Amino acid sequence: MRTFADGQIRTFLKEELAQLKEDMLAPHDIPDDLPLFDVNQDGSENLGLDSLDALELACAVEERYGVQMPRDLDFKELATVNDIVAFVVRLAEQQDGAG
Repeated sequence: MRTFADGQIRTFLKEELAQLKEDMLAPHDIPDDLPLFDVNQDGSENLGLDSLDALELACAVEERYGVQMPRDLDFKELATVNDIVAFVVRLAEQQDGAG
């Protein structure tokens, strides 16, 4: 059974997000609760990811942690780094239990 520390996943995600944003932000400057997408299109503060960024992030998570992201996943439902960390931990537990 795989176990992942929340902190390791969080660090990995922030490093990937910084790369997606072409290092305009340092990983440590990305708040855990900052919205990643402008889902309301209201101009509120967010990281400004788009669907291609979400796909790249999903592929990176799959490769790094050996989990299979659901193909019907609406990544915008995972609005923050905190949401993604919790999702990856739950997904790994579910997939380990099914295997």
